[in-house]
Amino acid sequence: MVVVDLRKAFDQRLIDFAVQTLEETPAHLFILQVDAPGVAAGDLDSLLAAIDEARAPVVAWVGARPAVAYGGVGSLLNRADRGAAAPGTRVGYLEPAVMTDSQSISVDPERFPGTTDEERMAQAAASGARLGAESIVIDDAIPGYVDDVVPSIGQLIVGLDGAVITRGDVTFEVDTAELVTLDDGTEVATTSRLVQFMKPDLWDRFLRLASQPEAAFFFLVAAIAAATFEFYAAGAGVAAVASVLSFVLAGYGLTTLPISWPSVVVVVAGLFLYTWDFQRNRLGWRSILGTVALVAGGLTFTSARPQMAPTWWVVLVVVAGMALFYGVALTTIVRSRFSTTTIGRESLIGRTGTAETSFDPEGIVVVDEARWRGRSHREAGIQAGDKVEVTGVDGIVLDIAPTITD
Repeated sequence: MVVVDLRKAFDQRLIDFAVQTLEETPAHLFILQVDAPGVAAGDLDSLLAAIDEARAPVVAWVGARPAVAYGGVGSLLNRADRGAAAPGTRVGYLEPAVMTDSQSISVDPERFPGTTDEERMAQAAASGARLGAESIVIDDAIPGYVDDVVPSIGQLIVGLDGAVITRGDVTFEVDTAELVTLDDGTEVATTSRLVQFMKPDLWDRFLRLASQPEAAFFFLVAAIAAATFEFYAAGAGVAAVASVLSFVLAGYGLTTLPISWPSVVVVVAGLFLYTWDFQRNRLGWRSILGTVALVAGGLTFTSARPQMAPTWWVVLVVVAGMALFYGVALTTIVRSRFSTTTIGRESLIGRTGTAETSFDPEGIVVVDEARWRGRSHREAGIQAGDKVEVTGVDGIVLDIAPTITD
């Protein structure tokens, strides 16, 4: 028996993994364990076809609590041979089936218990109306979608023993459990077959860390913050690696989730305001406005509510972390890097160095083999490689001017 782990928002990589598992893995029974707020992107038809053509019965189970199955993920309960959910989970918001597409899913009328086509279609309409525009907390069975309400996957497997499932012209009798007598004479039901759990490979699981709206928001903010630290710290280190990895994950989330791009612009603007205040060595109205921008952008990061709305408290935690990072951590670390314990920074006045970057009006200068942030007049026209002289010190920023040559 193969349990296919399909959790977090569906995208093409997860769909391909599920299709490949259903097509290539020999099994007596497939169980799709789902916990996803919907299908963000991808060809869901390929997964539906793989379910229809599977060589063994397919059961979809929403669990464990507090799992959800919205959009096309919820519709899998109807297209599988049997649907199940843990009590307290939620199913609903069936439309849209795919967030970034107008794709819809046809209902399988054979999954409804009516004896005539008219009865089945009436039940399909009733269940569709109930699940289409809202989410339902699962306490009881829902015709055509949830046949069994079971709290754990072990109980689901044991409970399926003896079930008869017909797929086209083929009838399967499910054999999943057997009675075992314990030493005290008690008989308990246990699985009669090997249970194999299938998950996406490590690379896919790494990328899918950003497959939730609040996670994509976090990685975007973390990537920009880490890059800012590396720039102002004037030296490559662990933060540079963290920034690159965060940009990779944020990029994956931005390309697969139904993103609200105006909100992304607001988030970037908020971080710019934080950086602006940090550069001035104080936190003021720009930081307050940046905090408001981050909260607003984070809470509206996706355009697919209510299926894929960011978790509000996670957004607030991320914003609070960024405020502390810019207000305390970044300021303290950068100042310690640029300070020296042997001489005051004022002693640098009059020393010469080399511009490492062009100045417009700021850049990086090397003085006595140490890299510093520098500032000059725009009219100075300092280019990378020019000789410069330190004319003043403002906190951790050096005022520089071109050296005068005869």
